[in-house]
Amino acid sequence: MIPPKAPRRKVHDLTFNSDAPQQPLSSVAAVPASQNVADFLLSQDASRFFIRRYFLLTGALIAISSVSLFLLASPEFRTACFFGMAFPIITSFVSFLVTEWAFEQPNMIFMTVAVMSLMLRMFNLLIAFCVGYLILKLNPAGVIIGLLGTYFSYLVIEISYVHNKGKLLGQ
Repeated sequence: MIPPKAPRRKVHDLTFNSDAPQQPLSSVAAVPASQNVADFLLSQDASRFFIRRYFLLTGALIAISSVSLFLLASPEFRTACFFGMAFPIITSFVSFLVTEWAFEQPNMIFMTVAVMSLMLRMFNLLIAFCVGYLILKLNPAGVIIGLLGTYFSYLVIEISYVHNKGKLLGQ
């Protein structure tokens, strides 16, 4: 024989003021859910901002540098400059993915990831220069101009992305 079910108890708001009207639990829980949805949508807007700017900047850099380097530069300088440009293009997108993950973490982890991302990319620029100049024997001026020009271009949109996302999310 199956035992009878106990009657369901009503959930009451446990406040100090017993004269206050009782609110249903569903209306209290709806506020944080709508806040989470709004935060999620704002977060997506900020991410779309970066991705849109990333691809626009990549296209502009490749188009402008291709035309100017093919018209004005020597083949050695052009090769070195394109080598220097390739590295920041790739690392900037990887940094975006890491920063996107870090936004969901506590503030201390986010700050650590953001600072370490900057420092690692600067260190990687040095390694890329050493590989381009010492191992591949590329033109040093072309490698430096390609690396630094592209890196700082992407750094500008990354800083504006982090600023906009932090401002939108209230962080």
